[in-house]
Amino acid sequence: MATAMAWALVILVGLLLLVLTVIAIVLLFLTALHDSIGPLPPRDGDTSIDVDKSPLLRHLPFLKTRLAWTPLGVFPTPVHTARLPNLNGPHKDGHFFIKREDLSSPLYGGNKVRTLQHQLAACAIHYEKHPEAKFLTIGSSGSNQNVATVVHGQAMGLPIHPTLAKPDAPDFDNTLNVLSILSFNPSVVRVWTRPCDMITAYLRALFFNADKIFVMGGNNMLGVLGQIGGILELAEQIEAGELPDVDRLYVAVGSTCTLAGLVLGVCLARHLGLKAHGRKNAWFLFSLSISRYIPLFPRFALARVSKYLKEQGLNVELEPLAVKFLKESVEIVTDKELIGAYGTHSVPSLAAAAFDKIIQVEGKQPEWMASLGEDERNKAMTPWLCGHFVAKSFAKLVDDLQQESEKPAKPFVRLFWQIKSWIQPHGGADEWSRLNQLASINV
Repeated sequence: MATAMAWALVILVGLLLLVLTVIAIVLLFLTALHDSIGPLPPRDGDTSIDVDKSPLLRHLPFLKTRLAWTPLGVFPTPVHTARLPNLNGPHKDGHFFIKREDLSSPLYGGNKVRTLQHQLAACAIHYEKHPEAKFLTIGSSGSNQNVATVVHGQAMGLPIHPTLAKPDAPDFDNTLNVLSILSFNPSVVRVWTRPCDMITAYLRALFFNADKIFVMGGNNMLGVLGQIGGILELAEQIEAGELPDVDRLYVAVGSTCTLAGLVLGVCLARHLGLKAHGRKNAWFLFSLSISRYIPLFPRFALARVSKYLKEQGLNVELEPLAVKFLKESVEIVTDKELIGAYGTHSVPSLAAAAFDKIIQVEGKQPEWMASLGEDERNKAMTPWLCGHFVAKSFAKLVDDLQQESEKPAKPFVRLFWQIKSWIQPHGGADEWSRLNQLASINV
């Protein structure tokens, strides 16, 4: 009996050690993935980039000599007014504002432009020192992050190797993204049908060679820092009177990179004394407290970025402020009907996307759009409510507007953060030939 109990104890301890070892290996891998592209100082004496165009570097000037940055797009992105006519009955319109991140670049816009500003700047410096390096991505087949990294990375002369790590639903928007990637004719495209090839490439990049990996959604410290700049830019626009202070901001949440940056940005703006973000905003995400210790989760991002900024000279610890903001000012949307399957429309989001036929939008357009024809400029005023993410947050906005049966005594300011690029890029190569080639070798 004693011998049996001893063996049982040995087996139990062995299983426990095995579980702990697996957890440690997973955390090691995720941490290495998160840190693959880290902060680097800008090139010495480089005057080709006006760093004062970065809201983050303007407000935290001590970062100018410590954190590489490249604009990639045209900023600030405009804020437009929007109206849904007769949403709640005759002459009862739904009113809100739109932050036009979708118009951030003539190459490819959307929220991933800010996500990549510090990452691609660091990669360019790394590539100068390691010309043998390749730059891998991780994303689903319809990933906007994959498209943005290929487009802007190639424009900077970097060898980008996109990875389509999982199939998405057969959605029109997802298909366009795959074809866009292939039209830039990247030398290597990895797909989910060859998982060993993907994993081997990732392990080599993380532990054995000079290659770098753009993590899912760009969700690392540099990506979050880029998104902080977006909310500081919005604070400047509020102070300039372009829109009132915001009561509720609607943003689609995927990797949570954008969300983490916006939360930290609000806390930083308040600390800096900017006359914006003073109201009790309500945003949307799903988060767990344990995620502070797991890379790629929002709490981990809040802790990492806060620690970095404090080490660089910021005179406040942002993490507790951000956690407090999450607890008090973030609404969690977990409606299964609204969320639906990843990467495609749900029934409510598909219904909400139909509002693009009647939505009326007004506001200034970026200077780069002046070269477009009048018809294209008019079309660009209507945001692209794609099924991958954006239409779902828009559905929540529409639902909230419809709950306002009567006009509130005090205007309630709603802002929709438009993250899907208006531009669908084409790199010039024959995407269909490349698709056939890719299919023939990945069956």
